[in-house]
Amino acid sequence: MTTQTPQKHWTARIEWPVALFLIITPLAALILTPLYFMSVGFQWPLLVFSLIFAAATNLSVTAGYHRLFSHKSYDAHPVAKALFLLIGASGFQGSALKWSSDHRRHHTHIDGDKDPYNINEGFWYAHMGWLFLKESVDQKIQAPDLEKDWMVTFQHKYYVPLAIITGFGVPTLIGWMMGSPWGGFVIAGILRIVLTQQSTFFVNSLCHTLGKQTYSKDISARDSVFVAFLTHGEGYHNFHHKFQIDYRNGIKWYHWDPTKWTIRTLSFMGLAYKLRQISNIEILKARLHAESAELQHHGFAEDKIIMMKEKILEAQTRIKKLREDYAQFKVDAAKKREELKDAYDHKLAEIKREIEIAKMEFEVGMKQWHAHRRAIPIS
Repeated sequence: MTTQTPQKHWTARIEWPVALFLIITPLAALILTPLYFMSVGFQWPLLVFSLIFAAATNLSVTAGYHRLFSHKSYDAHPVAKALFLLIGASGFQGSALKWSSDHRRHHTHIDGDKDPYNINEGFWYAHMGWLFLKESVDQKIQAPDLEKDWMVTFQHKYYVPLAIITGFGVPTLIGWMMGSPWGGFVIAGILRIVLTQQSTFFVNSLCHTLGKQTYSKDISARDSVFVAFLTHGEGYHNFHHKFQIDYRNGIKWYHWDPTKWTIRTLSFMGLAYKLRQISNIEILKARLHAESAELQHHGFAEDKIIMMKEKILEAQTRIKKLREDYAQFKVDAAKKREELKDAYDHKLAEIKREIEIAKMEFEVGMKQWHAHRRAIPIS
């Protein structure tokens, strides 16, 4: 005779401290924010501070928790790390160690049963529902490299008092210095925490639901400009999942990615270094591969698609090589310009012409490629 293990009551599955915080803070923000504005009005210095603090909180999560600690996409000076850990704690999203461990698990098991915020469990679950459950929140930390970092482990050990001090104590103190401790607590404290949390959560939910699968059709992650604006550049999520080591999420100059700009600024200041990024050729390969599947699905011949891809990639590789040769030749020319000026100038001009020809071949290939994609009927 077999005995069945009794099912736990649903209340036993709830991670109550996290669940209550996630329920109470939005309700408090909805009630206290309008009451504050109706009783006190708009205090612009306090509002400006709240916006700056909110931006700093988000950037500490995106540039710190995410791209630095989770993915090691660059290295940072201890001063930058300390600021990320202190301000990041004020967002009440957990310690950097726990956050990074969960996020690495998400990348390793994306869309699978072991993905802590698996989108296949539903939009709400991926957004914040997973945070209500013990089985998804209380998973073992697996980040041995971060556990060797004393600053990260210090923040993890003292996370709760650090979060309370930086998340509520500091805003209240600044508000008091501006003449409204209550405003600091409500606007720069509660409201800021709720808004920064929800914007981060959208990366796990909306960016796995709506948007373009630009670089990989095999995963649910999508590129969303809307979420990029909400999250300081984290919305280019399909790119990020394909190339997670890259310190950028938005790779084009016009992509909204303040996190990337922040990391570059820190680099100029000597506070960030070893910025890692994927080569343009590898990025182009991934995009063409993803678009190839779409073209084949709509009846275009595989051999023709392969031929076009090879032509584009050969031109791109040739441009890269010629640019490297040109740069090296300029160095050599500077050294020997006096003795071989005419010969070097002639060679530089010749390489320039070859670069222009290679660029034309690349552009022709891309135009042909886009012409085929435009021929795909709109479903």
